[in-house]
Amino acid sequence: MRLLLAPLLLLTLSLPTQAAETPPEGDSTLLNAGFLDNHPDMMYRQWGVNALHRGEVDSAMENFRLSARYADKPSQGYLGEMYWFGVERPADKVMAYAWMNVAAERGYPLFVELRDQYWAALPLEQHEAARAQARLLAAEYGDAVAKPRIAQVLTKGLRAMTGSRVGSMSSNMDVVYMDGGMPKTIKADRFYDKKYWDPKLYHEWQDETWMKIRRGTVEVGTPAMAIPAATDKP
Repeated sequence: MRLLLAPLLLLTLSLPTQAAETPPEGDSTLLNAGFLDNHPDMMYRQWGVNALHRGEVDSAMENFRLSARYADKPSQGYLGEMYWFGVERPADKVMAYAWMNVAAERGYPLFVELRDQYWAALPLEQHEAARAQARLLAAEYGDAVAKPRIAQVLTKGLRAMTGSRVGSMSSNMDVVYMDGGMPKTIKADRFYDKKYWDPKLYHEWQDETWMKIRRGTVEVGTPAMAIPAATDKP
C-alpha cells in the first residue's frame, strides 16, 4: 500500500520548504486577503488538492482541469498521474501521457521524467493515439493559449484593486481586508509583489520553483488513498 500521487501531492503541499519564502498558497494572510481570487491557477489547484484529501475524485479532476486552463503545470501533472493509475475509474494510459506531455512543456524535471516513463511504458500500437491526444490537449491547455489567459486575469485583477497606486506601493503601506468580520492588514509590498502579478515575472518565479523539484524518496504517513500491490508501479 502506498499513498497515491505521492510525488506530486506531497511536493505541492510542501512548497514552502522548497523556497526562501512562503509561497502564496501557503500564506494564510495572503489567502484571507483575497489573493487567490485573482490567481485562478493556484485557486483551482488548491481546491483540487482539498477535494483529493476528501476523497472527492471527480471534483478534484474538474478543479485540476480548470487550473490547467490557466497554464498550471502541477495541475496538468496531477491529471496525468490520476489517469495513469486509474483513480476511481479505469486507467487511461493514452490520456495520462497526453496530460503529462503538456505538464512537461517547460522542461520541469519532475514532469519530464514522468512523461518519458509513461511513453516508454505505452504499447507501440498506442503511440499514434497518444500523440494525437497530446496535440488536442496542447491546443487547449498548452502555454501558447493558456499563458495569455492567466496574463489577462493577473493584469485585470491588479488594475481593479490598485488603480493608479500600482507604481507607488511600498513597505510603509498596508492593505486592509476583512477576516471573520474583523479588519486586518498586510504589507502592500508583500501582497503586490511584482512576481505575483506581472505575467513575465510570474512565470519566471514558477520556473525557478519547479525547476528545482525532482523525483525522490519521500516518507509518508497513513495512506489517504491506496492502490493494490498488483497495480503498475510508478
